[in-house]
Amino acid sequence: MQLKTYQQDTLSVLRRFLEQCRLTGVENAYLKITNQPEIKDRLGLHKSLSYQTWTGLENTPRVCLKVPTGGGKTILAAHTLKIVSEMWCGKEFPLVLWFCPGDTIRRQTVEALKNHSHPYRQTLNQQFDGKVRVFDIDDKFNITPQDIEQNVCIIVTTIQAFRQSKTDKYKVYAHSEYLEPHFARIPAKAGMELLDNGRIKFSFANLLYHHRPIEIVDEAHNAVSDLTQEVHQRLNPAAVIELTATPKTDNNTLYLVRPSELKDEEMIKLPIALTENIGWEQAVDQAVAKRAELETEAEKEREYLRPLLLLQAQDKNGEVPVAKLKEYLLNTIPENQIAVVTGDQKELNGITVTDRDCPIRFVITVEALKEGWDCPFAYVLCSLANIQSDTAVLQLLGRVMRMPYAARRKQAALNKAYAFVLSKEFGKSAQTLVERLKDKGFDETEAAAVIVPALPMTFYGGNPERFELENPLAEDIVESIPSGIFYDTKNNVLTFTPQTTEAGIETLAEKLPDKERFEFKRQYAAYRRREEEPSPAKRGEKFSVPKLLVELQGHFVFADADEVFESFDWKLADYAPPELKENEFSITPQGSGFVIDLDSNRLCYSASGQGEVTPLFEVEGWTAANLISWLDGKLGAIDIPQGAFIEWLRQMVAYLTETRGIDLPKLMLTKYVLAGKFKSKIDEARKAAKNVSYQQAFFVPESRVMLDFNNGFEFKEGMYDSEMFYTGHYRFVKHFLGSAKVPAFDGKIDGEEFLCAKAIDSLNEVKYWIRNVARHPSSFYLPTSTDRFYPDFAAQLNDGRILIAEYKGKDRVNNDDTKEKKLMGELWEKQSKGKGLFMIAEQSKTGLNVREQIKTKIGK
Repeated sequence: MQLKTYQQDTLSVLRRFLEQCRLTGVENAYLKITNQPEIKDRLGLHKSLSYQTWTGLENTPRVCLKVPTGGGKTILAAHTLKIVSEMWCGKEFPLVLWFCPGDTIRRQTVEALKNHSHPYRQTLNQQFDGKVRVFDIDDKFNITPQDIEQNVCIIVTTIQAFRQSKTDKYKVYAHSEYLEPHFARIPAKAGMELLDNGRIKFSFANLLYHHRPIEIVDEAHNAVSDLTQEVHQRLNPAAVIELTATPKTDNNTLYLVRPSELKDEEMIKLPIALTENIGWEQAVDQAVAKRAELETEAEKEREYLRPLLLLQAQDKNGEVPVAKLKEYLLNTIPENQIAVVTGDQKELNGITVTDRDCPIRFVITVEALKEGWDCPFAYVLCSLANIQSDTAVLQLLGRVMRMPYAARRKQAALNKAYAFVLSKEFGKSAQTLVERLKDKGFDETEAAAVIVPALPMTFYGGNPERFELENPLAEDIVESIPSGIFYDTKNNVLTFTPQTTEAGIETLAEKLPDKERFEFKRQYAAYRRREEEPSPAKRGEKFSVPKLLVELQGHFVFADADEVFESFDWKLADYAPPELKENEFSITPQGSGFVIDLDSNRLCYSASGQGEVTPLFEVEGWTAANLISWLDGKLGAIDIPQGAFIEWLRQMVAYLTETRGIDLPKLMLTKYVLAGKFKSKIDEARKAAKNVSYQQAFFVPESRVMLDFNNGFEFKEGMYDSEMFYTGHYRFVKHFLGSAKVPAFDGKIDGEEFLCAKAIDSLNEVKYWIRNVARHPSSFYLPTSTDRFYPDFAAQLNDGRILIAEYKGKDRVNNDDTKEKKLMGELWEKQSKGKGLFMIAEQSKTGLNVREQIKTKIGK
C-alpha cells in the first residue's frame, strides 16, 4: 500500500526523532525536533515547552502523532513498528502491545491485523517478512516462547484491561502456570512483581516487563492519567507511540498532520457544508433531500457509491428520540433502508453497507457510532442534538468525512460532506463548531474553512450579501422575517441569498427605519445585478499559463524534476565514496557492552535494559556476504542498479572490516545503526545527484528550455469546486472563477496572502486572476530540485501578458527554498520572451507595499 505524502512525512519525523534519541537522549531529541521552524509552526499550541516524562520511564521515548480523522492512523501505526524496532530497540522481532480505546475498536483491529488480505496485515508482513503473530488480549496465554523469539508478536488490548489498582484482581497481573515456559529463562528484575514466597510471579505483566514491548496507543487522549502512568511503569515499555486526532497538552506531540493535507491527498471530504434549521422536521427533510440528490450524482461515477445519511436522534428524554425519528422517516422511506445503531439496537452487525445489494441508506444513532465506525459512503449528518452542549456531534462529523475509495470524485458535489443541525440563531451553530475545531487543534483559518455555512437546500455555491443594521431588530420583526433572508442577532446583520425574493425584500423593508429602507433595497438590487453577471470562466473566457519544457535525450518534455532525474546517469560511489571515517562511525568496548560514536555523538549499548541489542547467538556464522545481503534487503533502491549497489555495500563493509579493522560480529550487533548510517549517506548522495541533474537541465549554458503556449495549464470553470473557499467578508470582483469561488488562502483569513490577493484584484491592469491551489492536479507549477513549486497567484493582464506572483512572509523571503523558486520563476519569465512576468511579493520591499510592488513589476 503506497503511503500518502503526509504519512511519509510523519514517519520521517519519527525516524529522525528516534535517531536523535540515540545521540542526545529522549528529552533533548524531542526539543530539537519540535523546535525546527516548520514543525514548530505545525504544532502551534500543541507544542510542549518541555518534554513530559513519566516517573520511572525517563529514558523511554513517548511521543504523539496528531492525525485527523480519516488520516489512516492504523496504517501509520503498522509502519511505526519497524522504525521503532530498528532505530531504537535494535531488535529483529519486537513484542508489541497495541492499545485501543474500547472493545469495539479492539475487536475490529484484531480482525484487520489477522486478515492477510487486509492492508494493515499486508504492511506488517512486508515489514517483517511475514513473521507476524497477532493475539487478542483474551488469547494471551496462548503465546509461546517460540512465538516471541521467531516473530513479531502483537497483542491487541485496551487500557482498561490493565487499569486496576489492585493487581491481584485482574488476570494480566495474576500468577498463571500457563506462562511457566516463558519464565524458565527469565530472571527476576527490579520492578517485577513477586509472589509472597519471594519467587517471580508468572504473570503476563511480568512477561511484558521483561520483553520491553513497543506500545502503540490509539486515541491517546483517552489514555493519559496518573493511573495510566502507573500502568506503563508496570509494563516497562521500550517506546510509547501515541496516535490521536485530539492530543492533550502532556502527550508530547511530535508531529501534526493538517486536515488540508488529507484533503490534498484525497483522503477526506472537505469542506463540510453546514445548514442550520429551527425545526427538526425541516432539518430531516432537507437532509433526506440532499442524500437523494447525492445518490443521483453518484450514479454518474465509475465506482459504485450509495451515499448514506447518518441521523443523530436525541436521547430518550428528548423531543425526538430514536423511535420518533424512525417513525417520521417511515412516512416516506421503506423500512429496509433504515438501520438503528444504539447501545440496545445494533442493526448494522454483520452487514457490509458498501455491498451493492445492501439497501441501507439511513442510519439512526445517538452516540453509538461516534467511534469505531468508519464508512466512506456516509456523506450527510443530520443532528437533532443541541450542538452547544453535545460533544458527540463533532465526533459524528468525523464519520461522514472519509472519501470513498480514497480518491477525488468526478462529481464536485461528492467531494464535500454535508451537515444539517438545529439552531435558534443563524450562524451560531457554525460558529460553535468552528470554535470546537479550534479547541481540537485546528488553526483559525482551517477551522473556519472546514465548516462552511451553506445556504438552505441546494444553494451551496451562492454569494450571500450582508447588510449591517445600526440597531437590533425588534423581536416581532425577527419572528416575521421572510424566507430567504437571514438575521444574525450577534452581529446585527441581515443576509440575503440567491433565493431571496423581491416580495420578501419589500415586506422586510417596510419594517425598517426610513434611513435604512432605501439603502437596504438599493444594496439588494446591486447584489442581484452582480449575482446575475457570470464569472469570466462561465462566460467562456480562456485563461492558460504556458508550460515549461526541457530537452532530455533529444526531445522536449514537460519540465518535472523527477523526470529529469530519471534520465540522469549517476553513480552512487561518485556522490558517496564507500567509506566511513572514524568520526562518522566507531565502536569502543565498555564494560559488558560497548559505545558507538556516530557523527561525534555517543550511542551506548548494553547487554540488557534500554539499549538492549540482538543476542550474540543471532550473529554466529554470519559472514561479510551475509551482512551485505541483509543491508541490500534493508536499503536496496530501484533507482540504483543492483550490481552497482551490491558493489558499493561490499566496499563499505570491506572498508570497515579491513581498512578500519572492526570485527564483523560487532558490525552485526550494530547492524541497525549501521544501516541507518548507510541510508543517510545514500539519501544525501541521491539529493546531491538530483540537484546536479536539475542544475544541468535548466541552468548551464548547454541547457535547452522553452515555453509551450499551445498546451499550457488551463484554468476552467468548476476546477476548484472541491476546494475550501475563502469565507471572509471582502468581495473579490476579478477572480476568474467568480467571487464565491476564491480558494482559501494560507494563513489567517485576513492575513498577508489575502492582502496580496486584494492588491491584485484592485489593479486596473489586471483583467482577471486566480488563486492557484498548491498540489491540485490541474494547478500550474514549476519544478524545483526536490519538489514542485505552485505559485500563489496567476493573473491575465489587459495587455495580454500573464503575471505569476508568489507571496512570501518576512520569515521566509530570503531562505534557500524561496531563492530556488525565484530562480526558476525568472527562468520561466525569460523564456516567455516578454509575454510573462514572475515576481516574489513581500509585505514591504525597498519602501514599496505589496500593491506598489506588483504595479512596478507590471510597469516594467
